[in-house]
Amino acid sequence: MPYFHDDGTEFNPDFIPKCGRCVTCKKNDDPKYEIPCNLTRADQDEDIFICFACEPNSPAIDGGAVLKEMKDYLDQKYGEHGEKRNAGE
Repeated sequence: MPYFHDDGTEFNPDFIPKCGRCVTCKKNDDPKYEIPCNLTRADQDEDIFICFACEPNSPAIDGGAVLKEMKDYLDQKYGEHGEKRNAGE
């Protein structure tokens, strides 16, 4: 079933590569999460991959540390409450 960008153009997930974080996520091969995961990957414009729905598929991956890294990155870039997001506009 096709799905679409906000502007009405068809979304093609084949043009969005999977990052390493996606490959190590429990949801990676679950058809139920295919669309939200594809849209999350397509919406990235940060220096690191951000996905707070990520669930590591191995106990060797510290999921809490992964989430903290994402939160710390966003807090540093945008402020803890997003106050830096539109500061220059």
